Amino acid sequence: MTSTLTSYALIARDLPTALKRKAAEAGVARETAYYKAHIGAVKSVDDLLADQRLYAYAMKAYGLSDMTYAKAFMRKVLSEGTDASGFASRLADDRYVAFAKAFDFTKVLGASGAGTDAVTATGAEAGAAQVTGSKALSGTLDFSGTNEIAFSIDTRVDAKTTKTGTIVLNRQTLTGLVKDFAAVRPAELVDAINARIAATGAANLAGKVEAVRDGQDRVVLRTIAYTDLGEDGAVGGQYGNADTIYAGVGTQRTLLVQNVALSDATRTALDIGFGGETASDARTRTVVDTYLRQSLEEDAGAEDTGVRLALYFARKAPTITSAYAILGDTALTQVANTLIGLPATSGSATSEALERRAEAIAKKIDLAGLKDPDTLDATVRRFAAIWDAQNNTQTAPILALFTASDSGGITADMLLGLQSTRLGG
Repeated sequence: MTSTLTSYALIARDLPTALKRKAAEAGVARETAYYKAHIGAVKSVDDLLADQRLYAYAMKAYGLSDMTYAKAFMRKVLSEGTDASGFASRLADDRYVAFAKAFDFTKVLGASGAGTDAVTATGAEAGAAQVTGSKALSGTLDFSGTNEIAFSIDTRVDAKTTKTGTIVLNRQTLTGLVKDFAAVRPAELVDAINARIAATGAANLAGKVEAVRDGQDRVVLRTIAYTDLGEDGAVGGQYGNADTIYAGVGTQRTLLVQNVALSDATRTALDIGFGGETASDARTRTVVDTYLRQSLEEDAGAEDTGVRLALYFARKAPTITSAYAILGDTALTQVANTLIGLPATSGSATSEALERRAEAIAKKIDLAGLKDPDTLDATVRRFAAIWDAQNNTQTAPILALFTASDSGGITADMLLGLQSTRLGG
């Protein structure tokens, strides 16, 4: 049997390759293909629970396979959402919050912004709603081939009215708007976006949203004021002569930008700072990636529990904000107990005992440092070495000479040195 430290090191050394191998396994590939092919049709909690294969895949992705049978329970988790008052948020296990967030069918995904009202006390003016792309546009963009940008814009113009439109930029739609399809300059791109906004018509986005560039050459979409005096062109009137006036600023104005499906399968998505995936694609990719990582950890744990704990800790540790977050997770607690030499706690532990454990964890484990990859890796390797000494002495018989020592046992640093020697390091 390979030691925990060796097994963990082999996987962690090239995690992307390990995940690719897992994705290629027949059973995993089959279930993933089914999930990708059918999840797009799921629009509600009922839809998800009705398809047992999709539901089981989703549950496994978030480490909840043992709760797959409890559909009424999971319906409550999903139906009440991720608000602080929701059922998932009231549970001690944060896996339910992650699951509810991944399958929240009430929220529209995308980049959004809201306007602001004037603040007279400070003299701040009312602001427009805007969404800024994450990428600076440098050089030129190539639309001579299959590259395409496709996104929708929704803007709430008042409390009851929302206008929408879809912007598609490719070689065909850019005809007459740019000089060279193979070298579209950022300024041309922004002008082209505005031309396509205008093409949606006055009943949609025209005159209500505009594209500009900020000081970092990022694309910014923002709301603007709109006035239509009706057929008579004069202020006032009814019916066809009625005026339509929308403010360009204030909390009534909002923007939502979402990537949409490309015009056909031969197109290649181009990212100008709003991503290259649709919201549905991004959600699907997140769940699939989580499923693959969960499968990798579970299969590693079938051979060695310590490897599964090490991989799980490596995944979760960067998000840990306090010692109590560790104590709220059984697996993380086991790793922490191993690292600092605490015995397993009983289910009847008092609040004072938990407080002492939290203090010990915060004192002996650099929680903030776990956000640093090198510190995290060193911590996980130290756990794996101690785990070997306590559980896998048959893989390294020399460790048995130390674990029963009257001096309190071998130190983590000594274990790491021994294991490195075995690995040829």
